[in-house]
Amino acid sequence: MSEPLFTEAGRKVAYESIVEQVESAVAAGRLKAGDRLPGERQLMAEFGVSRSTVREALKVLQATGSIITKPGDPRGPIITNYSPRLLENSIQRFARLESVSRAELLQFRLSLESTACRLAAQLHDDADLERIVEAQKLMEAAAREEAVKFPEATNRFDDTLKVASHNQIIRVCGNAVADVMRELVYARLAQDPDRDSRMLRQARAAGELVEAIRNRDSARAASIVRRNIYRFYAEDLTPEEDRQTRALVYLEEDERDDAPAD
Repeated sequence: MSEPLFTEAGRKVAYESIVEQVESAVAAGRLKAGDRLPGERQLMAEFGVSRSTVREALKVLQATGSIITKPGDPRGPIITNYSPRLLENSIQRFARLESVSRAELLQFRLSLESTACRLAAQLHDDADLERIVEAQKLMEAAAREEAVKFPEATNRFDDTLKVASHNQIIRVCGNAVADVMRELVYARLAQDPDRDSRMLRQARAAGELVEAIRNRDSARAASIVRRNIYRFYAEDLTPEEDRQTRALVYLEEDERDDAPAD
């Protein structure tokens, strides 16, 4: 007789114990995508809990994308493949609901984007570079001709950099933070009397970044993206936000970049 898949929920909050055990079974490979959990009655018996507790646990598992249920299907819920979108959603919910400050978001984005550009400069292939170049051209065209499309063109350019980093976690986390900060971008551009010039500066800086990546100059690529992001938001930062952010912007290598030539 095989060992039971689950044990009684125990003394902790019962539905949380059920969620943890199901997630652990998936992580250990005892449950795989496409497998079905037992029906409600069997889960009640295995965990030693009420029907309402089982349903609460299944509701949480469904909300996190761990299972799917089909209305009217008497069989148990189906274990799903993990989707990177789930991590994006979790980061977005945390950033929006947990009182994360604007400075913290900006710090995280500066760290993430500069790392992505370092990796992209070293690891990009010809197809990556072609996508980056094309996205920068669209960004510059939007800055010159279709301002309403500029934020989306910027997001596309940023995403090509993260794709070229060949790091899925950087791309997922970066896209989540970009989505949260998109509202700030739209507001910043809408209120800026010098909007057209600002967009052109951003597009040209993106062009400099493309050249650094083309030349596989990872330090310069990271420096450009840090300063470009910071300068976009700098005028809106409070003195305290500026203090918290600048420590990640002007590093020693940036100072060397800015030094006059002999």
